[in-house]
Amino acid sequence: MPRPDEADFLQFALKGDADAIEFCQIVFRASHVLDDLVDGDPVSGDQVVETFWEILVGLPRNPFYRRHVDTLVPMLQVFLQDWEDATRLERMGEHEQNIGFVLRDTVGGIITHVAGLVAGHAWQRAVALSVRQHIHEDDLEQYRKELGE
Repeated sequence: MPRPDEADFLQFALKGDADAIEFCQIVFRASHVLDDLVDGDPVSGDQVVETFWEILVGLPRNPFYRRHVDTLVPMLQVFLQDWEDATRLERMGEHEQNIGFVLRDTVGGIITHVAGLVAGHAWQRAVALSVRQHIHEDDLEQYRKELGE
């Protein structure tokens, strides 16, 4: 993520729940800026300020986040740790890069968890494979190519 059809996909997967969609988009935008900062990619000061605003003000104000904070915070903890581990593993050998590729899927876990909170376990199960396929638009070989392999 983000892909050109991200908004449409989240609309489908989260059954149009605007607050749930916004929660996911805040997390995705923040993780994208974090990734750029750590990788040394160009990020404007405005992007950094906007990201901090979303994390510190927007997220705590989001009604979906407020209702489900007790289950979302642990998911975000795992997501952030998996992102950090994947980033570090990517700089190691081939096997470690494979592990990093798998860890990048944690975002799919967030979406499927949110789908379950929005519409129940049956919907979570129904949409889970579509979420994984959406997240993994790029396969392992494409991922490795982007790493400079």
